Amino acid sequence: MSKISRRRPPINSEQAQVSSVRENILLRNQIPTIWPGDVEKLLVAFSEKSAAKPSGETLDLTKVPFVTIDGKDARDFDDAVYCREDAAGFKLDVAVADVSRYVERDGPLDLAARERGNSVYLPGRVVPMLPEMLSTDLCSLNPGEVRFALVCRMNLTHDGKIDHYEFVEARIQSAARLTYDTVSAFLNQPDSAFLDQTSSVKQSLRTLDVVSRKLWDQRRARGSLQLEFSETETLFDHDGYIEAMKLRPRPEAARVIEECMLAANICAGQALDRSLSKAIYRCHDAPDRDAIRNLKDIFGVFGVRIDGGSVPTGGVLSRALASAKKNKKPLACLQMLVLRSMKQAFYSPTRSAHYGLGFETYTHFTSPIRRYPDLIAHRLLKAVLDKEPMPGAGYDERELTAITDHCSRTERQAEVAEREMMTWLKAQFMHEYIGNVFLGTVSGVAGFGVFITLEEFPVEGMIHVSELGWGYFEFDQRHMSLVARETGERVMLGDRIRVKLAGVHLEDGKIDFARVLDDGFPPKPPRSRKRNRSRQNQARRKRAAASGRRH
Repeated sequence: MSKISRRRPPINSEQAQVSSVRENILLRNQIPTIWPGDVEKLLVAFSEKSAAKPSGETLDLTKVPFVTIDGKDARDFDDAVYCREDAAGFKLDVAVADVSRYVERDGPLDLAARERGNSVYLPGRVVPMLPEMLSTDLCSLNPGEVRFALVCRMNLTHDGKIDHYEFVEARIQSAARLTYDTVSAFLNQPDSAFLDQTSSVKQSLRTLDVVSRKLWDQRRARGSLQLEFSETETLFDHDGYIEAMKLRPRPEAARVIEECMLAANICAGQALDRSLSKAIYRCHDAPDRDAIRNLKDIFGVFGVRIDGGSVPTGGVLSRALASAKKNKKPLACLQMLVLRSMKQAFYSPTRSAHYGLGFETYTHFTSPIRRYPDLIAHRLLKAVLDKEPMPGAGYDERELTAITDHCSRTERQAEVAEREMMTWLKAQFMHEYIGNVFLGTVSGVAGFGVFITLEEFPVEGMIHVSELGWGYFEFDQRHMSLVARETGERVMLGDRIRVKLAGVHLEDGKIDFARVLDDGFPPKPPRSRKRNRSRQNQARRKRAAASGRRH
């Protein structure tokens, strides 16, 4: 690989303003950023509700050593966890911020939160679903502050099965605000003095680690799809541009929190389904049969078999991926193909299975500060606890359908905005490396070219088919490869290729690569057949003339 040189791209002032691009992306994706006037007035007059003084029946859990575990940049803390072991098994408590206590149904705050649907997290800016007075203060489970919470209290057997649960309204006081990295380091070395916390907090973390592994074993047995993607760690400079980025393994603590949240969400979904004819659920349909058929064809190229009939379970796909990993096949590429074959998850007032997770009943309950469906789930659960008249606890099917459709749409808008922002920032970052040579892996194949993911940076770009090499390349869709007609060379998923960064389109964030051969030069473009025949005829005439002179 050539030595990398960096230089600031010659871009105009409008392009150079990260904040301007960010605002344009938010506007283009119809993401509201300004609070309505009635919300502003309400916030001015909003007096803090002291969590230290109970309002209605609340269970006092302030002595339980709950902790929050989040990313280092998080400011809104939806959930806190605690776990202990006894003779019968494990007691797992997941406390979730009681947002519904502050946000009155159909009031100005509620209508504004419903319109947003969810918080949007862009580098350098968060567009919150709720004003910061709530999202980072009154509702957030900040350490040392007494806060209202709706707590899912679960009893688990020693092998990780949930055999009983209940939901209670409570007051808690988080003992600590911990990060994924800190907790992961502690779990890797639990006897070290790395974590400066009480013995009760440390013991809870050790037990949470054990329980999360058992919960994962249970989920895997039910057919949950397992994907092992690394996460991207990105550093930004003071202007908001990417300064450095790299891939790293997912922290162990992220797995701990994920399994605890999934368990609480399962219990919430089951509680709603048991008591209400219509509620709010998180659903995920199985892939289409054609998508599975294509997957089987491509996996077969690498000698990996996908069993399970026309629509295998997520567990079957996980076993196929495990086989690919064991036999050193291009796991990252195959995982991405599996992910792309999946349908999008969605919200619905009618319960249906979640294919990817392998759950028959599932909802979102654990993030009401940043997701509106979770707030609805809280209201419905409270109605169940209060044993109010059903069905719908005041939400009829028509309203629930409107809410779920809208929130599914705002979720997509947020995902698009977040992806567009990172794509633009990565293009700005790579602009400084134009002309440099990198080693990459073919991560996608289409008729017009191949997509390359670099090994040095988590960045993807494209080699146009005209830049691949000598000959005319034809697309083999069944085997996801491009094949040169003249030479038979095949470029396929997982191939490692040396590429030169040929150009960057700063406006739309596209990155262009050119293939580099082992001699350091790009492949020569094929001459036309007509031109080749002309050169061949000239050579024949010269040889004939030379032969005549000799005789």
